[in-house]
Amino acid sequence: MKCARLILGLLTLPLLLACGQQTGRFDENSIVLSLGVISDTHIGNGYGSEEKFHNVLTQLVEATEGKLDGVLVVGDLINTATPPQLVTFRKLYEEVLDPATVPLVYTIGNHDMNPQYRWTEETVAQHAVFHTILGEDYFLTDQDSVMRDSLECRHCVIGPYHILCLTPDHSSPITYNPAVLEWLEARLQEITAKDPDRYVILLTHPMIYGTCYGSVLQDTYTRLGDYWSTKELSEILSRYPQVITFGGHLHFPLNDPRSIWQGSFTAVGTASTSYMAIDNGNYEDMATVTTMKGAGKFSQGLLLQFDKKGNARLTRMDFYNKAVIGDLWELPAPRKNLSHLARYNHETLRARNTPPVLSSAEYKDGKLCFAAGKDDEFVHHYRITISRDGVPVAEKKILADFYRVPLPSQMKADYELSLADLEEGAYTATLVAVDSWDARSEPITCEFSVNNSKTN
Repeated sequence: MKCARLILGLLTLPLLLACGQQTGRFDENSIVLSLGVISDTHIGNGYGSEEKFHNVLTQLVEATEGKLDGVLVVGDLINTATPPQLVTFRKLYEEVLDPATVPLVYTIGNHDMNPQYRWTEETVAQHAVFHTILGEDYFLTDQDSVMRDSLECRHCVIGPYHILCLTPDHSSPITYNPAVLEWLEARLQEITAKDPDRYVILLTHPMIYGTCYGSVLQDTYTRLGDYWSTKELSEILSRYPQVITFGGHLHFPLNDPRSIWQGSFTAVGTASTSYMAIDNGNYEDMATVTTMKGAGKFSQGLLLQFDKKGNARLTRMDFYNKAVIGDLWELPAPRKNLSHLARYNHETLRARNTPPVLSSAEYKDGKLCFAAGKDDEFVHHYRITISRDGVPVAEKKILADFYRVPLPSQMKADYELSLADLEEGAYTATLVAVDSWDARSEPITCEFSVNNSKTN
């Protein structure tokens, strides 16, 4: 039976995972572990996060046909570090899953700690309430209670896979206690020495700097600097090609191909089940500099699966639209020659990329109207320069709607930009389409005149 990608929303997730996808080396008939990987659930923030969290868990169970082995939450479980929000989080989880049989493993986000949303040297002490409220059933997979209680470092095991969780003790820049770095090195060395051909999972709420989409974002608008990613872990991780890191914090959409990165290890973004954010690109029609209007019409995460040979598969899940996002990401089991790190290397993908193509634009009823650009993946945004007598008078950027739909084929066919604020006169609009790899189309132009006089 063929799988019609154009009607993804009409199909159940188990059918989507089994039908019509190029699986490569991954053997979907010998899956040994299925883990939901989600982040930034933000219970209590007013975006309908409670209902979304419940839906996320339900869809993960459906996607695995009831064979979900665990849920990993990459920080910001709750929104304002208050006990009632954590009680709600626990209640929602237990409405769908039993933590004693389907373990939940989490790392600490900045929203989980204090009203300042920052990691400090008091973070571990502030986090003690989590253990009390959640209860022992949430910590049955932990292998090192001493490090968990003293520095909020967790070493958990689900099936044959090790999961490490780290918590910073400082923000802007994000740094870790030296004992945390020593512990990370020791655990990775021990785990990979015993099983060099198996992936190791690392959960860090902040991104690893210079890896996947958003990891180089600078928080200039609040002057917090290195607030979104950390530079402290890269040296250690570079020695362990078996590592897959999952970072949160940013809420960037998983639709973007840069959301997975491979260099000396693998890094993956996790988006948010609650609401979306984006880079500070000065786009039109934004609610804040990094959140768009309608940011709550969004809920994304991942399904991570391993087969009996150690190959991994990541399914990007659009929980809001109940669909699968784009192609599946497949990672061969770790190999000594490091060939398992080649598929999602950004330099390779950028070199293979082709620029977008634009067709036409026109001025109509005070608006610049243009057809969506064509691209081998999708157009990320559009740049419009308005000039008068050869001198630029306005610069505009429009974010494409790639984040609203699971497939590029479902994106809008046309866009428009209001130019009602222009004075009377003759103008030229120059339009360029830009994709995720910063490849730019050849510009197209549209000459038009503005006449603000009204005729009775």
